[in-house]
Amino acid sequence: MIMKKGAAIFLVLCLMSLLAACSSAGNGEQPSPAQTAALTKELILPESGETEKGTSAEGERTEEVLSGNPAAENSSAKAEKETGSESEWNNEIGADFTYDYSEDIKADIDRAVSGSTSLQNELENVETISQKYNLLAEKAQSQSEMNTSSKWLFVIWDTELNTLWNRFSNSADQQTKENILADQRNWISMKEEAILETIGSDEENGSMYPMLVNAFLEEITRNRAYVLANELAKIKGESFVMPERSKYGLFVDNQGTGSIYSSLFTRKGESGDDEAYIGIYRLGVVEGTFVDNGNGELSFTSNDSDSRIVKGVIKINGWDGASFTVTEAPEVYYLHAGEEFNFPFAF
Repeated sequence: MIMKKGAAIFLVLCLMSLLAACSSAGNGEQPSPAQTAALTKELILPESGETEKGTSAEGERTEEVLSGNPAAENSSAKAEKETGSESEWNNEIGADFTYDYSEDIKADIDRAVSGSTSLQNELENVETISQKYNLLAEKAQSQSEMNTSSKWLFVIWDTELNTLWNRFSNSADQQTKENILADQRNWISMKEEAILETIGSDEENGSMYPMLVNAFLEEITRNRAYVLANELAKIKGESFVMPERSKYGLFVDNQGTGSIYSSLFTRKGESGDDEAYIGIYRLGVVEGTFVDNGNGELSFTSNDSDSRIVKGVIKINGWDGASFTVTEAPEVYYLHAGEEFNFPFAF
């Protein structure tokens, strides 16, 4: 009799709890940042392995050098299931633009590294993480929220780049390490100059400036992560396929230094035209539009008046840089038909 009475009381309490939960959902209450963080950590990959803390720079911040065995389960069926979970998660909760997702992102990257079967698989998993946070970023309503969420997407690739560098440093022979380190230092040194050449100054862009800078840093840091993953794959004896390089981007001639001497920047303009900016060291800058002929060949025409039009061919050589060959130029001009300029460093 006592047991039946106790069971009845328990059932009543459960029903009351259920009704309260339904009431909260009906009122549109959102989970707290702590609940959001807890949900985030359950979405990516199964945890396995342990971490040992180390330090690095800007990435030169605290990093984790990963150890332990990779997670055994990494099937395509599981990936599909997790993608579905992420979609449900993004539909159920709103992004909290006052919450710092940095630690959540770091935990996601750690799981991607420890749970991947290869470097190719690891980069695929990081792309999935980026897609997840991009869905949250799309919920931004104000410029301030757009600025904040754009930083999340940059932090994802900055975190991945640092974990790759730690593993590369621990695995490469001295000569290989010195060669790649020189390129990495040059890349870091040129970033501020690259931002100025492609985006412009804070004063020119107003409140959008942080978002534009973060988007640019996300793009070039993602590209650099693939370059470093490719180098690490060579050391590990793994096959690795680089993604196809876009016709849009920044290519420079740095003459082996941390400074930009000449640059070629291609982008989709606000009007929808494909635009190119070609800066030649100590000569000047030519601005214009281009037509994509396929196979990485772009026909360029400057924006100058008829008597000063410059025409040429831009050749995008994928991850090996780009070149510009002048085919037509005014007689009295600093560019001459037949001249070729190379931009071997691809950002």
